[in-house]
Amino acid sequence: MKKLVLALSLLVTAALQAADEKTVTYEGQITGVVCASCKAHITAALSQKLTDVVSVDVKPGKDADTQKLIVVAHNDTITKESATEALGTYAKNYQILSLDKKAE
Repeated sequence: MKKLVLALSLLVTAALQAADEKTVTYEGQITGVVCASCKAHITAALSQKLTDVVSVDVKPGKDADTQKLIVVAHNDTITKESATEALGTYAKNYQILSLDKKAE
């Protein structure tokens, strides 16, 4: 019974700490995204290879050639360069033009 109470208290503590973590939103422009599979490739690559990513979204941009890239993370050190590196071999198909922290 003591082990169960200890385990539950550890879970509650971890959940509270996770809830206190501040998220950072990054917004930028990306090219080459023409279909749902492209979006899935980008989302998977950035989510798996960048630290503490909560979500990745690609939305239509101002014109047909560029799309809006939105990354939300518990990490305030993501850069255009680190995101491009995270794309790996996909970087030859998709070019991240910009990626900046969104003003709070």
